Amino acid sequence: MMRSGHRLGLPLRDGNALCLLDSGSAILAATKDLLRGARHSILFEIYIWAEDEVGREIARLMLEAKQRGVEVRGIVDDFGSWGSDALLSKLDEAGIPLLRYHPVGPWRRFGIMNRRNHRKLLICDGSEAVVGSANWGDDYDHLVNPNAFLDEGVVLQGPIVRDLGEDFQKVWRRAGGAAFALAGGSEAAIYSGFWIAPISVQLVTSAGRRGTRAIRQHLRLMISQAQKELLIANAYFVPGVRLTRLLCRAAARGVAVRILVPGRSDSGFVQAAGRASYGKLLECGVRIFERQGRMLHSKAAVFDDGVAIVGSGNLDPRSFRWNLELNLAIHHSGAAGALRSIFESYQAESVEIQALAWAKRPWWRRAYEQFAYRFRWLL
Repeated sequence: MMRSGHRLGLPLRDGNALCLLDSGSAILAATKDLLRGARHSILFEIYIWAEDEVGREIARLMLEAKQRGVEVRGIVDDFGSWGSDALLSKLDEAGIPLLRYHPVGPWRRFGIMNRRNHRKLLICDGSEAVVGSANWGDDYDHLVNPNAFLDEGVVLQGPIVRDLGEDFQKVWRRAGGAAFALAGGSEAAIYSGFWIAPISVQLVTSAGRRGTRAIRQHLRLMISQAQKELLIANAYFVPGVRLTRLLCRAAARGVAVRILVPGRSDSGFVQAAGRASYGKLLECGVRIFERQGRMLHSKAAVFDDGVAIVGSGNLDPRSFRWNLELNLAIHHSGAAGALRSIFESYQAESVEIQALAWAKRPWWRRAYEQFAYRFRWLL
């Protein structure tokens, strides 16, 4: 499994420390802690920055950091953060360089507007970073919203933070930003949590030389190399023919393949498209669980005993071919085991899809799912 990075030009970065964040609330709390503790620089990318309680608090912390002399710059996806102009304008007025990724408008080509920045990244002082699946809004914080989504993320220290900064620079320039120098990392820790170290991490980014292929190629390689276990938790699971075939081949060679998806989704049409693949996967011996209650918004996976993936990428054509995404492959048995424990708690609150019962579902549901699947490239 360790060879996967080198074959795709994604070498392992050793000597890092990591804190696993087991919820959107934990991701947002770590985000706020880093913003409060920043002394030199703040870099960020976010897909949804909502104009609500959570979003306004993060904006306030950004403005306070600017006032104490911290250099702040960020990228916000214009489509994902649609409707938050008043909040974002406050940052503009404060002199914070804030780029809207691919602004939406009738004058823009569809091919450009369809390519969104779906990443969630915060880097403070060049020394610590937060990466995960939660956006900045009430929908991701169960302390504010009891029905908030389920998410996972990490706080990072070490050489990988420099790699994340350089990756941010690539997206910054792509969005039209002027060149700038990265801040040097400091030894002082801002976030106080349970750190795992030393740890090896791979940066899997669609902003690199492989572009959007990087996310899908890395995932396919990891699946093909799995030997014992493959546990995937994903909010928008719409596998294409090739990914479905790889999952079936893994199950055929004895890998225990489990897929966790939301039972209740914020996009019923996407969920229907994903369900169109259930029949084939169940026939191959893949187990599928739909988590009940709060929506599962995860974009994470565990491979065998030692590799975990967390980040922004969904298992759908949009993340594989259109969006800018950011995943981290974490090579550490302790981190993988901790993430597995989170997933197994989700599984305990899930309904397993049974092949015989699934085959007997009404014809109109099957027809609707197949209809939705035909639009998977646009979802």
